[in-house]
Amino acid sequence: KVVEGAFTVGDLPVLFTTSTLAMGVNLPAHLVVIKSTMHYAGGLFEEYSETDILQMIGRAGRPQFDTTATAVIMTRLSTRDKYIQMLAYRDTVESSLHRHLIEHLNAEIVLHTITDVNIAVEWIRSTLLYIRALKNPSHYGFASGLNKDGIEAKLQELCLKNLNDLSSLDLIKMDEGVNFKPTEAGRLMAWYYITFETVKKFYTISGKETLSDLVTLIAGCKEFLDIQLRINEKKTLNTLNKDPNRITIRFPMEGRIKTREMKVNCLIQAQLGCIPIQDFALTQDTAKIFRHGSRITRWLSDFVAAQEK
Repeated sequence: KVVEGAFTVGDLPVLFTTSTLAMGVNLPAHLVVIKSTMHYAGGLFEEYSETDILQMIGRAGRPQFDTTATAVIMTRLSTRDKYIQMLAYRDTVESSLHRHLIEHLNAEIVLHTITDVNIAVEWIRSTLLYIRALKNPSHYGFASGLNKDGIEAKLQELCLKNLNDLSSLDLIKMDEGVNFKPTEAGRLMAWYYITFETVKKFYTISGKETLSDLVTLIAGCKEFLDIQLRINEKKTLNTLNKDPNRITIRFPMEGRIKTREMKVNCLIQAQLGCIPIQDFALTQDTAKIFRHGSRITRWLSDFVAAQEK
């Protein structure tokens, strides 16, 4: 409060702040400088989101003193045009619904929002995906020369494929009149926010899998796609996997740690085996893995119980 007060009255001409604080501080200034557009998140450096950048530069301007204000964004040459377009409001928002359509369709069926194919198609017509596919078909894998009817046919085809995929795993029940309703397995998938690929992975388990098999299956789930394997972590992970002079994980993997799945597997076993991990980034990743992992295992327990009924 002392620093904020000194800045407000002009005793402090310059105020340095972290990105988090910058988004929470209500201290307008004539000039705002964003020193870098990169930040450390999820175990790697990435660009700030557009909303974060706009919120930070939005601090520029003091209505009670100024009629103009200045915001400076310091970024790499490779991303310069991106921010020029953003500030000129020329950036177009595209949909990503097509990448996760099957999970959304299942959730809407569980909620009884969608009960037949015609309603499913009407639902898609109400989304940003439909609007943007008409404007920019090539972005969604459609031929650029397609007319409206052609794009609608492609979206309907995509919708039907996803519905058939859900039906093939007994996540929904479809009758000959293309009406459908949710099953218990579909409800569990929606309740626990599980991806279709994860359900598919576990759908064929026999019940004879070992603990090692289950850990390997869980480590390969799509829910862990944001976990990155960094070069500087490999030594620590390989030591956790195999080391004659130290306590190692219960089910060591063959070879050296070289994939995301092997890293996730190793960290799951290390945490369950109470093996201390000194690396801070790996500790953070472990916490993230267990947030997703606990959700997956709760779903798996309920899913298997439902299958046995």
